[in-house]
Amino acid sequence: MTSLTSASLAQQLAQTTCHPVLPKEFQFGIGLIVDLSATSDIWGKVTAGHSFADEIKRQAQVIQAKVEIGRYAEERTIYQDTDNFSDSQARTMHIGIDLGVPTHTPVFAPLDGKIFGFADHQTQGDYGPTIILCHQLDGLVFHTLYGHLSRDSLADLFIGKSIQQGEQFARIGASNENGGWASHLHLQIIQDMGNHTDDYPGVIDPAQADYYLNNCPNPNLILKRTDLK
Repeated sequence: MTSLTSASLAQQLAQTTCHPVLPKEFQFGIGLIVDLSATSDIWGKVTAGHSFADEIKRQAQVIQAKVEIGRYAEERTIYQDTDNFSDSQARTMHIGIDLGVPTHTPVFAPLDGKIFGFADHQTQGDYGPTIILCHQLDGLVFHTLYGHLSRDSLADLFIGKSIQQGEQFARIGASNENGGWASHLHLQIIQDMGNHTDDYPGVIDPAQADYYLNNCPNPNLILKRTDLK
């Protein structure tokens, strides 16, 4: 096994055909790219009876979007009112990609892999049911994390279980089981898991961006949407 640099992994993934993580009509369909940064126009449309999630759904309906996309490396302030971030107010940079799709949408393995870890993180604002796969590309080892899954996605799993490219291994969870969020998939690439086994930060302090953006490169290397950087 060979240690990775962000550049070498990006080069490998750019040249690799990945199976869609979601059904093609979602992964490659019309997408609403959502801006949740502090200066976004979306906050001017939020009221006591109309949340930012409601506004995202409204905007998606206008353009008939099949998927709502939360951006990689975006700084957000939506986390600080949740229990999971109550003691980490500086964590505002999102280092995965969010894909807003209906509850129970199937999730497929982009590449051959094995179960590295899984858990049900039920603190409000956390991942909810989470699965991490370990992959190898020409001897290079890296991981993919899937957050906000359905609870039944964790059934019959064990560490080291083989998951074939294109195999459905999970489903998208509902709000009452996914950490309290609108239904979506949080997808993240992780090179070095460090001491983490069934979890990894998906939102980090921007002061640590150099390390984390290198260790967690853009998941669009797997998704391959042309409207994302």
